[in-house]
Amino acid sequence: MVVTTPRGERPPLDLTWATPGSLQDQIAQEEGISLEEGARTVQDQELMGVFLYDVQERFRDSFSTSHAGDESSQGRPWAAFTGTVPPEVVAMAEQQLPFPVELRGGALVSSHRNGVVIDQATQAFLADLGAPEHGVALGGRFDATTGVVTIEYSTDLLSRRPGASTEEAVIAAAQGALGWEAPLSVDLQADDRDPATTQPAFWYLPAGWVADPAATSIEVVVDSPQCASGVAPGDRMAPPQVQVTDGQVRIAVATYIRKGAQACLGHGTSPLVVDLGQPLGDRELVDVNGALEERGSGPGGGLVTPSAG
Repeated sequence: MVVTTPRGERPPLDLTWATPGSLQDQIAQEEGISLEEGARTVQDQELMGVFLYDVQERFRDSFSTSHAGDESSQGRPWAAFTGTVPPEVVAMAEQQLPFPVELRGGALVSSHRNGVVIDQATQAFLADLGAPEHGVALGGRFDATTGVVTIEYSTDLLSRRPGASTEEAVIAAAQGALGWEAPLSVDLQADDRDPATTQPAFWYLPAGWVADPAATSIEVVVDSPQCASGVAPGDRMAPPQVQVTDGQVRIAVATYIRKGAQACLGHGTSPLVVDLGQPLGDRELVDVNGALEERGSGPGGGLVTPSAG
């Protein structure tokens, strides 16, 4: 449900506070709009804040969450509720707000139950990794409109990265808190890296490696040339990319970029099992990133350098 014809009236615009360096001025400069438009934006945010406060106070059992506006709603602010949107909320929006607001029904949980979902999901995350309760999980949130459980965490005290079993445990715990098997997904965000950015790494075959034509996976040794304050490649490994052709198995490995300045300490190499998806056969193994720089004989230890490029 979307309120598109609000009956509320904007109060007179007060530019008294729109001075250089004010919030109104900052918004105007960041958005490339006039100072008056920046002041109007601040005013609208304040009106929305008052509206949401009133809604939360009157509809505690059904109000779920809200947002100031995002791309999915074309910048329109929204509020979500469990079940259907109370008609009284629609009337409040039309009377109080001089701009369109999206009122969504069907949220999975109300706001006062949202914290229970997050608490159970976070505990399951820590239990799966055998991690201490303090110092690992930085925070979590549950979007009751999309069913996404987000957990932000630090890797410093982890002995391994979270994987599929971790996500399954988090989903099961969140569903348990909800009381039914809602369709949920998990977004795990480590604080030590940019989750969207990787750097090329290189891989080698273990000493004495012999090709097995029937093998559908191979174990390789990964070396990352970037500085990472001593953190091994295995602790910041991105999923490998595999391309199988008639004559080659082309494998590209990469590591996530750690946030902030990194000391160039030795971090060694890490093993990685790569799923080929089909038998190796007589195909040539190729390191896609191997052509990016001259690696010589590799990191030593009898490791075998595959074909490059």
